[in-house]
This record gives sequence, C-alpha cells and structure tokens, in this order.
Amino acid sequence: MTSDVLTERAYAELVAHHAPDGVIISGPDRLTLWVNPAFTTQTGYTIADLRDKMAVDVLRGPETDRNCLQHIDIACSHRREIQTELQLHARDGRVFWVELKVTPVFDAAGVHTHFISHMRDITERKRLEQQNDEMRQAEELRQSERQLLALTSEWLYSAKSFDELLMVVQRAMHTLIPEADGALYIYGASRSTLDLATSWGSVPDFPPHILPDECWALRRGRAYAYGLKPIQFTCDHVPKPGTPYFCLPIIAHGETIGLLHIIFDGFEENGLMRHMRDDVLRNRWDVSLICAEQISLAIANVRLRQELHDKSMRDALTGLWNRRWFMDRALREFATAESQGHGAGLIMLDVDHFKAFNDRFGHDAGDLVLREVGAILSRVASDKIHPCRLGGEEFVLLCPDMAVADVAALACRIRGALQALRLTVAGTELPQVTASAGVASFPDHGRSVEDVLKAADQALYLAKDQGRNCTVVA
Repeated sequence: MTSDVLTERAYAELVAHHAPDGVIISGPDRLTLWVNPAFTTQTGYTIADLRDKMAVDVLRGPETDRNCLQHIDIACSHRREIQTELQLHARDGRVFWVELKVTPVFDAAGVHTHFISHMRDITERKRLEQQNDEMRQAEELRQSERQLLALTSEWLYSAKSFDELLMVVQRAMHTLIPEADGALYIYGASRSTLDLATSWGSVPDFPPHILPDECWALRRGRAYAYGLKPIQFTCDHVPKPGTPYFCLPIIAHGETIGLLHIIFDGFEENGLMRHMRDDVLRNRWDVSLICAEQISLAIANVRLRQELHDKSMRDALTGLWNRRWFMDRALREFATAESQGHGAGLIMLDVDHFKAFNDRFGHDAGDLVLREVGAILSRVASDKIHPCRLGGEEFVLLCPDMAVADVAALACRIRGALQALRLTVAGTELPQVTASAGVASFPDHGRSVEDVLKAADQALYLAKDQGRNCTVVA
C-alpha cells in the first residue's frame, strides 16, 4: 500500500513538472502557492515572483478583457469551476493567449482548500483564427464591392442623358470610395481644356478647368496613381501636393474624352500605419480602374444614344427639329400652358416661290435656300423659341409663354433676315428669298396642337393670297 502511494505521488510529480500546460496552485484566497516549470516557461515568472500574489494580477495587461476577469472573480467567489480564453502579458512584455481553466479543490470533509488553474497556450490558434477572420472580412468586402460595382454598372448603362450619367457617377463614386473626394472632367469642344462636369466629397476647390499637359495621366496616356510608387511627381492641377490621388483617363471609342480624378484628402500617414494605408490605396486603385472603364463605356453609350435620338428628331438638311419632335414638344408645352394659365404661340413659315429655285437653278440651289433658312431660324432659337422643319419649304416655330403680338413681331424679324440674304450657286446669284408667315396661339385659336397648327396654316395661306412676303395673325 505504501509503495502504491509513493508511486502515485511520483507519477503526480512527473505530470506536474513535465506537463506542457502551465499549472498554478493557489489557496482559497487565490494567492499563489506553487507553479510548475511549464508555467515559468510560458510566462517567465517563477514561484518567487508570484508567492502570495494573485497570478492573474501579475499577468494581466491593457489587452486583457476586464469583463472576463470579472467573470473569473465571480466564479471563484462562488467556488465554481470556470473555463475561458484570456489575453495575458509575459514577463518580457510578450502578449499571448491562454485557455484558462480554474477548478476549486475540496477535502474529504467538503472544505474548500485550493484552486488549481491550468493555462494552455493558444496563441498560434488565435493567430490562425484572426487570419481566417481577416480573410473572411476581406472576402466579404470584395463581395460587397463586386455587388456595388455591378449595381453601378447597371445604373450607368441605364442613364438616358449625360446629366443622368453625371448624377449616377457622383453617387456611385462616393459610395464605392467613401474615403476620397473626386471630380470628373470632360474635354471642351476645342479640346484645349477639360471642364469640370461634376464633383463629390468635401473638397471645395477643384479647378473648373484644367489643361491636358497639367496631368501626368493625360500626358503619358495611361492611369496614374500618386502615393504608391518610389518615384512620382505631382500633377499641376492638384491643389494640395503630397496628398495621395489617382488620375484615370476616360476613353470612348478609342478617344480620350475626359479624366476621372480621385483624391484622398486627409489620408496622411499619421492617420493610418504605412502598410495599412498602402493596402487601402491599392484596393481603391483596383476599384477606380474598374469604375473608370465603366464610366468610359457608359459615356460612349450615352453619346451613341444621343446621336441616334438626334438623328430621329433632327432634320438632316437644316439641323432643325423635325415634325416628330415638334408634335411631342408642342403637346407638353400646351399642357404646361393650360396648367399655368399662360399662352403658347406658333409661327408657320413658308418660303415664297420655292419651286422656282429648284426648277430654274437645280436642287442644289433649293437645298442651299433651305439650309440658310434653317441657319437663320437656329440663330433665334432659345428656351422659349423652338424652330422646326415640318417638311419641304414649310417651317414652324413653337413659342411658349409669348404673347401673340410678340410672336408676330418675331415672324417679321425672321422675314427681314431672309430678305437680307444674298445667295449664289456656281457663280450665279439667286433671286431674293422671301417668306410668308401665319401666326396663331393657344388657347385663343384652339385647345389642341392640331387646331392651333391648322389656324396658323390658314393664316399662312391668307398671307399667300395677300401677295406673299407678309405676316398674318389668325
């Protein structure tokens, strides 16, 4: 029996001294009485450092979960076993994770005599868990970005006009890259400057115009990222040198038509650790490249759609709106006039003796006359005056919110401008161009577009009967 007891004690000592987990034996007051060698290896502390101290007080650090410590205190005060995971500090300052199990020990009489604490080092497991969490979060971020990019693409390709497209760009870029401000520049008609089309974020001083040679991206013909390379130079159009930014050319049908500029204002190195800042910038660079490509395709799509729309709504010879456009616009303007209680005028204009131009001088002469009439009408066009070619030598001008007298005066001015034309074809001077005009208005001469148009047409025929080259009000 004695031999068995001795053997059991020997085995217990072997386990206590050679077990890989740290072991702490403390009294009912939780003051340390003994630690095994594995504990010293884990923490760097010996029994001399911990005697008559609570081990957890010595090992705790700023990263240690205060709520977890409180749960341990409560369990020990109630003499209950507790198992938890805890972040602690070793003697050399190293931070490590342990799986801690605190077990109360009772004697044969049921008196609480000790606590035995087992500490298993789980630092490597926690590191792998953290890596997995970071990978999962990164994948979730990529999934979210892909969904946002797909949604952005859908909205961009749904835009019917350039204004709608700019609205989508503004909202989408602010959502996709919330850390950055940005602007979209489009080449002007002369292609000597790029004009600010829209901007987003908090930067108030994007220049309204930039020159092509002020931007390294436009000069080099490819996207440029400032803040990610060891050798880099600031573009002249950037108002705040030293701030990370991207410049991405917008290309449609092989032609550079604009520039997407994204700037990370307030994104200095003291705000983020260097490697974190670089990681964020690289991610945003990839997103920006995709956005620039989608915006390029969307602008090309809008331009093509606008060209097709203009071809279907414009007269090919004169460039004026055609009959289809006139009928749609007149319906809307008459409805607006009725709801707001104002009028809308029409001028029917017909070139006098137009057949003679074709018969005597050829169709080239007739086309020249019509183009010049169209040019004069285009010069008087405005938000309140919409000239259209109905067909042949007949033209109509839609004049919303204009009094009949003002509409008639406009018709006379147009006729005067036509009379002043001096046209030649193949060296032959053409006869003087004159026109007859009929004026009518809504609601005085009708409640529908057809009725007012008919009234203006009847006034026009009356002008013809009165000798042409005059204006008649219905």
